[in-house]
Formats: sequence, structure tokens, C-alpha cells
Amino acid sequence: MEIIDEPKRWYALKVFFNKTDALIKKIDVEDIETYIPMHTVEKYDSKGLHYEEKPLIHSLMFIRCRESWLLSFKRKNYNDFMFYKAAEEYRPGPIDDEEMRIFILVTSADKGKGLGYLGSDESGFKTGQRVRVIKGIYKGAEGYIKRIKKDRKLIVSVSGVAVVAVSYIPPEFLEKIED
Repeated sequence: MEIIDEPKRWYALKVFFNKTDALIKKIDVEDIETYIPMHTVEKYDSKGLHYEEKPLIHSLMFIRCRESWLLSFKRKNYNDFMFYKAAEEYRPGPIDDEEMRIFILVTSADKGKGLGYLGSDESGFKTGQRVRVIKGIYKGAEGYIKRIKKDRKLIVSVSGVAVVAVSYIPPEFLEKIED
């Protein structure tokens, strides 16, 4: 039974056996918000070059609903998905709205094409530095700098669920976040 006063929160689901489309159809009837991070993949085959939208993280889906609704939905669709749990018990682990907002901003802004060089060593941004993007398509995103394969990247995460790396953000688009 859904509790009306209960707030809607974001939750992460691991969907089994390519059942994402079927689950979304069931959820859409309920007027529940969903998000699947997608990216554009370049394909070349006998028909030539074309582009396809594919999930960025296989079998991962986010849902914004009341916890009681999610628990009820899980009972009805037990073999279709699992939810990422809260640390203390068998309950869905809610995701902070701001953390999810930043994750959606970063994963939807450029459909996975935002990989590149972050800036020169003279930028003043070092590995581990927390930063905020102040201009461009990622404006408002917050994360930290990490060196991956000799390039510095902006790392954005949903705690305990997923981490994405974005680069080619000019240093003048970044500001340090002081602790």
C-alpha cells in the first residue's frame, strides 16, 4: 500500500535479462519518472555508417517514486529487477536529489561523446581536487579530478551505484570547491 505523505525519491534498479522495455511499459502506466543513461554508438555494417542509442551502463535504470510503491512493484515483478539496497537493511537505498540531478546532467548532456582532454598541467587542477563546472553543457555539475590513461577527467558518481568520467572541459569552465 502506497503512503501518500511519503516523499518521492530516486532509486537505482538492476534490470535482469533485457527486461528494461517491459518494465518501463509497466511503470509508465503508473506515471512514475524513469531515467536510463544512454550514449550514441557509431556502427558500420553492410548498410554503411549509422548511429544507435544504447544504454551507457548495461541493465541500470533509475526510478523516482515512493519507497512503498517500489516495494509493492518489486513483489509483483520479483524476477525482473533488484534495487540497490540501503546499507542497514533490505530496503531500497534512496539517492540524493542533487546527486541524481548532477548525474543526469552529465550523462544526458552529450550522449557519451564528451570524452577528451581536460586541460594542460598549468590549469592548477590536480588529481583529487573537487570542482564545479561553471560554463558549457555540464554547467552545474560537481565532481572531482582523476587521472585516467594520462588524461585528467571529471568524475561524477551516484554513490554505490555508478561512476562516469567526462573530459574535455576547458579549465576556464571549472572552479575549485574548497573543503
